[in-house]
Amino acid sequence: MRYLGVSRAELYSPNRTAGDAAVFRGVASELDRSGHEVICVSEQELESIPDGIDGIFQMARSHEALSILEQASVPVTNAVQAVRNCGRASQTALLNGTGLIPDSIICSTDGIPQGWNKYPCWIKRADSHAVDKDDVQYIQDADNLDAAMRSLSERGFRECVIQAHVKGWLIKFYGVRGFGLTDCYAASARDGKFGLERFNDQPESGRVDMDALTAVAGRASDILGVDVYGGDAVVGDDGKITIIDFNDWPSFRTCTVGAAQKIARLIMDKR
Repeated sequence: MRYLGVSRAELYSPNRTAGDAAVFRGVASELDRSGHEVICVSEQELESIPDGIDGIFQMARSHEALSILEQASVPVTNAVQAVRNCGRASQTALLNGTGLIPDSIICSTDGIPQGWNKYPCWIKRADSHAVDKDDVQYIQDADNLDAAMRSLSERGFRECVIQAHVKGWLIKFYGVRGFGLTDCYAASARDGKFGLERFNDQPESGRVDMDALTAVAGRASDILGVDVYGGDAVVGDDGKITIIDFNDWPSFRTCTVGAAQKIARLIMDKR
């Protein structure tokens, strides 16, 4: 079999460039070790899909690369639509009403929507995951929210997502569809891209119901159609697990080798 691998541009890997590159290389190595030919390019280099490709694994997020990959007639992991589903507004729309995420709305950056009174809360750029420290902000009150919305508008963003803050301690999780979770751990400020984890509680004990977390993450993966995923979830005092972020193909920073093996198996199993 002949596979094409498309790596992620540094723009979409803030403070995670090395981790994203490591898991990508790990998957390519696993496929090569299994006797397959692997061609690797970056999403900036991708101009077309080479002839004779049997499958594609990709971490791209740019509109240009995804538009090219959308034309593929072979299995693509993650699928282009799945990547788009993980954009802030898209995942909010798809997961709203499922009980998996906090109270959230998608709205214009023109001003605070009428009726929103849940503070503290978070404001997030609507089109993609955070690539700049101001793309996601913790908001304490209406004045903070108004200022943050004006800031996003001045940067050219016409939409944002506002999400209620959930009290509890934060966990990060990584998974591969069909294989469950590869790891999860309690997060601290040093674990995040921009240190926003400091606004969540620190756990008195790091215990989490792994069956419940696996079920919650798996359900989100199914709804969004994402095969290779990770995210952040808050565990409340009552044990309830609430997803606050869900990402297509994260860095798998604590479990690169095991994740690469599972991802490669998933890719090889697709026909």
